Amino acid sequence: MADEVTVIETQEPRHNNAGSVMKVPPLTSQSLTITGAASAAFQGGTTMVWISTTTACKLEFGPDPDGNGDLIPIAASTLVPFDVQAGHKVIAVAAA
Repeated sequence: MADEVTVIETQEPRHNNAGSVMKVPPLTSQSLTITGAASAAFQGGTTMVWISTTTACKLEFGPDPDGNGDLIPIAASTLVPFDVQAGHKVIAVAAA
């Protein structure tokens, strides 16, 4: 699917000499579209999300993100970890 964002919810990652490693299995996974609705609220045990996207975009995290707050750019075809709060959400908007 074009302009797809995948949000993988996990707990705190494990660490090795190369850095953080995603803890598996994930708690859950969500698929979003860029400039679509925000994700569902992160589960109670979620402390990390790993986000990948098919298209460069910008992300906003928070209890009710609308795409107009502090935006974090993310490149296409990357997998990026974020330390998050349970109950928060993420929204992806088109990169300008």
